Amino acid sequence: MTSEIFNSKALILLASRPETVQIAVERLAPATLGVIFSQDVLLAIAEKCRELGDRGVEFRFRMVDDPMEISDAFSKFELMLSELESAGHGREDILLDATGGTTPMRLGVSLAAISRGVRMIHQRVPQRYVDGGWVRDESREVEVYPMHNPLESTGLLREGQGVALFNRRDYAAAALVFEDVANKVSGAERGHYYHGLRLLAQGYAAWDVAEYGPALENLRAARDELKSPFSETALSERAEELAAGIGGHLPFLGRVRGKLSVHKVVDMLENARRRIADQGRYDDGVARLYRTVEMFHQWRLKERDIITEKVDWDKVDDVSREHFLSATGLAELPGELGLRHARLLDRVLGGEGLEEDSTLRDLLQKRNRSILAHGFEPIGDAAARKFLEYVDGMVDAPDEVRAGARHLTLRGL
Repeated sequence: MTSEIFNSKALILLASRPETVQIAVERLAPATLGVIFSQDVLLAIAEKCRELGDRGVEFRFRMVDDPMEISDAFSKFELMLSELESAGHGREDILLDATGGTTPMRLGVSLAAISRGVRMIHQRVPQRYVDGGWVRDESREVEVYPMHNPLESTGLLREGQGVALFNRRDYAAAALVFEDVANKVSGAERGHYYHGLRLLAQGYAAWDVAEYGPALENLRAARDELKSPFSETALSERAEELAAGIGGHLPFLGRVRGKLSVHKVVDMLENARRRIADQGRYDDGVARLYRTVEMFHQWRLKERDIITEKVDWDKVDDVSREHFLSATGLAELPGELGLRHARLLDRVLGGEGLEEDSTLRDLLQKRNRSILAHGFEPIGDAAARKFLEYVDGMVDAPDEVRAGARHLTLRGL
């Protein structure tokens, strides 16, 4: 039954008796067995591994320097785990058998396994009470039992994974992790907290693709969960901070759902920032920056009652029309305005200089040569961040608008 439950490809064994090595090989049949031991059992363990060399098991070894030091065993487990992962074993395929060793050694490897999410087992030696003492019951086999990871019930085991995904703006994956955590944690408070994080991630995922209705619905629900009373200081502080941040999003999203406004411009800018700064998706981010510049000038012209898709030139004074035609070299006024012409008209009406901005020109050339525009050259980190800095400085928006558009960053417990 044990081999059915623990179908692991790799096992880390804390050994103090040769018998535990044999039981591990015979009962669990791992492809790789990493043995951690102290110097006083070195020869016996090595001999047993040699005897079992024909079982098709790859043996790896780590010896603690001080069997009475918890941190030493902790670090040896970390080294063994790193070796196994480098050899191609996923963490979900690795088990720890913390049966042997000194008490500090067992504490060290167990703490390391718990914090790394490695499943654990224990070899239970049957005993019976004889003449005032416990002795091994030779009539019964050693049994192998699973040990529950206590961090699963607190959410701390997978919380870090969810936080990392969230802060990389992989919201859909983060929502799945937080849902799993919420379903496993004990206590109503932590349930509210992690359900709140799940709803926040789902709201941001919808917001990221401009589905503002579902975004608002999920963010309102997230705020309600995070406003639950929390007795733990850490939960209370983080929940209060997140609820306040969500409170700033809701009026912003209400404005973004409407007509073209500075809110839409800033929303596109922040979307681009997440692609570039958080995800390293430079071509995608620069494409959104291009749209930000375009929307910025469309919005500024709209404030003058000029619609770029169908320009009513009667709303532009004669002097400005002449300046525009001179700057563009056109023979007649166009019915529609692309980015270049919209930018020129905006600057003419604003009384700004008409000389070409060399920085913007160079950045737009890089954008035009990118894979998501008209070329085949990927945009690098430096060019993308320079474009972001330029557009960030160009968009003049109130601080409260920028704050409402900026997605929150999570901190782990």
